[in-house]
Amino acid sequence: MVKIKDPITAQVINNALINSAEEAGLALQLSAFSPNIRERLDFSTAIYDANGLLLAQAEHIPVHLGAMIEGVKFLNEQFEFTKLDKNDIIINNDPYLGGTHLPDISLTAPIFVDEKLVGIITNRAHHADVGGLLPGSMPGGEYTLDEEGYVIKPQFLIKNNQWNDTLMNDFLSKVRSPEGRKGDLQAQIAGIRIGQKNIRELWSQYPHEVIDETIAFLRRRSSLGFNNILQRLPETINLTEVDFLDDDGVTEEPVKIEVTLTREGDRLIFDFSNSSPQTKGNINAPRAVSLSAVFYVIRSLIPSTYPTNAGLYTNLSIITKEGTVLHPLTPAGVAGGNVETSQRIVDVVLKAFSHLLPKEIHAANCGSMNNIAIGSDERQFTYYETIAGGLGAGYGFNGRNATHAAMTNTGNTPVEILETETPLRVNEYSINWSDEGNGKWKGGNGIIREVEILAEPAVLSILSDRRKFAPYGLFGGKDGAKGANYLIRNEKKIALKGKTTMPLQKGDIIIIQTPGGGGYGEEER
Repeated sequence: MVKIKDPITAQVINNALINSAEEAGLALQLSAFSPNIRERLDFSTAIYDANGLLLAQAEHIPVHLGAMIEGVKFLNEQFEFTKLDKNDIIINNDPYLGGTHLPDISLTAPIFVDEKLVGIITNRAHHADVGGLLPGSMPGGEYTLDEEGYVIKPQFLIKNNQWNDTLMNDFLSKVRSPEGRKGDLQAQIAGIRIGQKNIRELWSQYPHEVIDETIAFLRRRSSLGFNNILQRLPETINLTEVDFLDDDGVTEEPVKIEVTLTREGDRLIFDFSNSSPQTKGNINAPRAVSLSAVFYVIRSLIPSTYPTNAGLYTNLSIITKEGTVLHPLTPAGVAGGNVETSQRIVDVVLKAFSHLLPKEIHAANCGSMNNIAIGSDERQFTYYETIAGGLGAGYGFNGRNATHAAMTNTGNTPVEILETETPLRVNEYSINWSDEGNGKWKGGNGIIREVEILAEPAVLSILSDRRKFAPYGLFGGKDGAKGANYLIRNEKKIALKGKTTMPLQKGDIIIIQTPGGGGYGEEER
């Protein structure tokens, strides 16, 4: 039993930590320039202790939040936050140094109270474009990291209260809509400053030893949450599951994601070493993304009454092999790894747990973020969006329709905003009704998003999956509906690959039909 002298104060401090992260995220959102951050909420905020261990996070994007743990750990080792100035801010988007993919730019800063480092705050926001060969910086196919976009190695954005003008001038000269990029970075800074202010205020309200004691208690309590999983699992575990990505966008070969789950006492071990080698196509997932997907599954299996902090993940071992799709070597492209491969990692880990906790694990969700980017260098616009799909059914419930799932937790781009700010028209936005995904409990349905191009030239990039391998059903439930992508040009409907980049003409219509969720249990007759 974990005890503390004053549980009420502990809960107040815990909520204050969470609210600090939430309010920092709200400041970022309300200050943001681009619809991708302001409307779709494609950003995340979290707070760490002076050693870089997670204290609290806002309920933002799972693929950001888990990966940021690795990012903060790396930056704390490299920069020694105890030696920084209270106003310093570090910027980074390098996926091989704790990032996810290049559009996700992170700002990280120390939090000092009376010249003592008490914490670290970081946020990560998906910028609609960060340069590279194609608008949106999310191409589908064979691209190296430098071809995908502008790589920002960890460095100071603000030092001695001064912007890093050398970096900013170069960065803004390489991106589309530079005013938007600068505006969104300023919004991220606003979020950092609000978070710092709230944490300083919290530390001023209680003796520091009380806060330290409370943080230790909250971490021990969260470790009990992990024990809550272990108590439901057998003492001996050794099982392997496999799932596949359709292809890498270059060849037609499926890409294997394999996990072997074992248990050693109080430790769960996830070994992904037998996954496919890294690919030519840019669906490679940096190790930080691989960790993030496992963290998400663990968090989802633990009751929400246990706070999200480092205590949840202390007894996890996650093994990846260098040179594989889940631990690529630079300069392999990774734009799709963050958005698509992360989803398949979740699917295969949940599938493994389904053998152990059958009534707690649902069938596969749609399994794709269904990424679409349309932009133009000449027209100076970029539209980027992830499109929701159907959720998997589970014991006692049907899957939801048209819902973001697993590693994504964004909203959509409202039609009014999209049509106001870009030369695009939304002709259809509806549920993709399907008879697939049946079972005792039926999987949810995906979405149809039909977008017409009103100006040329423009370029389309799609990164999507579950177009060949359907989302799996469980325990007799049927597989969910596959997704599909189409181009209508001159009244002719043309099927598009799941991962593709191509030029567009005025009048072209792009249709994205997203997958549904798998069914659960045998259908009653």
